[in-house]
Amino acid sequence: MDQITVAGHPDPIPTSPVAAALLRQRLEAARETRGAAAADNLEHLVGVRIGELLEEGMHSIDLATMRSLVDFVETPAEEEDTSNLGRMVQGIRDKAAQRGKRMMS
Repeated sequence: MDQITVAGHPDPIPTSPVAAALLRQRLEAARETRGAAAADNLEHLVGVRIGELLEEGMHSIDLATMRSLVDFVETPAEEEDTSNLGRMVQGIRDKAAQRGKRMMS
């Protein structure tokens, strides 16, 4: 078990070596493609979420947990589209879902 430190969490975190390598890889990729600020933000968000998981009783971070963290921690909440186009698209989706449901019945 490795010990890593990340922004957003003050204490060293017990982490599997593979999970630590994945985090390093994702931070480097973010730094190369989106810049240092984006990588720093990703690291902070991951650190905060790891802190929450440890407070909830998780003892260490494994590969699956780290993968889910780095994949989804930056995913923004969907914003409601109130434009006419957004309402039209939602209406089409609703009608398609209704027709699909009728066909299954």
